[in-house]
Amino acid sequence: MSVDWQEIEDWDRQYYLHNIFAKSEYPFTPVEKVDGNYIYLAGGTRLLDFQSQLISDSLGHRHPAPHRAIEEAMQRYGHVFFGMANEYRARAAKLLIEDVIGQAGDWASRVRFLASGTEAVENAITIARLYTGRPIVLTQAHSFHGLSNGPTMLRGYRGNISRGVDYADSYDVPGFSNSGIMPIPAPENASFSCTGQLPSLKATEDFIKSVGPKSIAAVMTEPMFGAAGLMPHPDYMRGLIEICRKYKILWIDDEVLCGFGRLGEWFGYQLDDNLYPDLMIVGKAINGCALPSGGVVLNTPIADFMESVRWWSGSTWDGHPLVCASIAGTLEYMLESNIVDLVKTKSLYLKNKLDLLKESHPCVGHIGGAGLYFAVDLVDANGEPIIKEDRDFTFNGDLSLSPNSIISAECAAHGVFLGGFVPNTVKCGPPFTITEQEIDQAMFAFDKALTKVEEKYHH
Repeated sequence: MSVDWQEIEDWDRQYYLHNIFAKSEYPFTPVEKVDGNYIYLAGGTRLLDFQSQLISDSLGHRHPAPHRAIEEAMQRYGHVFFGMANEYRARAAKLLIEDVIGQAGDWASRVRFLASGTEAVENAITIARLYTGRPIVLTQAHSFHGLSNGPTMLRGYRGNISRGVDYADSYDVPGFSNSGIMPIPAPENASFSCTGQLPSLKATEDFIKSVGPKSIAAVMTEPMFGAAGLMPHPDYMRGLIEICRKYKILWIDDEVLCGFGRLGEWFGYQLDDNLYPDLMIVGKAINGCALPSGGVVLNTPIADFMESVRWWSGSTWDGHPLVCASIAGTLEYMLESNIVDLVKTKSLYLKNKLDLLKESHPCVGHIGGAGLYFAVDLVDANGEPIIKEDRDFTFNGDLSLSPNSIISAECAAHGVFLGGFVPNTVKCGPPFTITEQEIDQAMFAFDKALTKVEEKYHH
């Protein structure tokens, strides 16, 4: 089919409400198609997707597992609202609770499938408040749990705006401070040296005591930060959950980005032995982003409580049969393919290549991560973050000066889609279908891009 891309650009610029960019700076980037591990632009350029777009398309693009399942389901179903049951909702729920989660512990009891991770976060917050009768939910500084008013604590991505000729100021959405969400300190990374309790954990416990534990429903965490690209210190998670248990505070584990193999285990919480969340949020890789999806998983006590009451809730797309079919097809494929073992093998190859880059590039600071998600922090000649605000950056001013902008542009020039969100951190999160040859291709481009960063910031 022939597409008039000039006409499409005219329509896109005139009628669509765009993300992130102001109208004057919006770059029209037309995608002709996506397939396998590649994004094909309308002008003929092919980009190796080394970020899984948003660390989301874990099986690459147009993977046959979810697509076949959707095609089959479309022969019987369109939309079925949540008040009625359908085959795929039940099948997907059984696969997730029993076959995936259940193989490494039987803490999980029920799941509700939703249309996005953000919606699942809002459901989890509501469930935690209803179950505990407490109003406050704690999230980590720099964490990101969606774009709605409640979840996110990542400055610069709260749906805020930057305005004016030079976009020098950033304005948060009014009312964020009144949502009942309070931040605790971000965790230290793995290279932090400490004897005894981590400072972030001591500050968190002090904060809990000052707020009053009996007013706190839950703490919501990410196993590895999605937008901010931060892998917590190995002692952090267990210490935080011990504090939660001490004060009878629920643990909400946000696995939207890290779940289903991304960190080399089915879920990020499994990086620690014998830690089990009370509520878990899933999305993205649950169906390879074939369709919009999310879900909230409940442990047995919370599920029993919620099933014993009439919970007047629901979204039009809860348990949508086509979404649930894509989930079932994806999970069946991942189980049959031993996807977690595959990720672990490829992880070793990628980490070795990143370590080699660190040896040859002084702009590479800390490398953190696991599985097929590594965050590479870029530093100046003094070993400090190049953009001083680092993960507190609010996306003001000339964004072309951001190290990540330099990385993205140079990698694209070498046929690789790679970059990050916060200015100094590059997120290497390729699809699980990546090959060693493709990892080499991405590392070649990354090597060239790191040299560009050093030419600008290392004098």
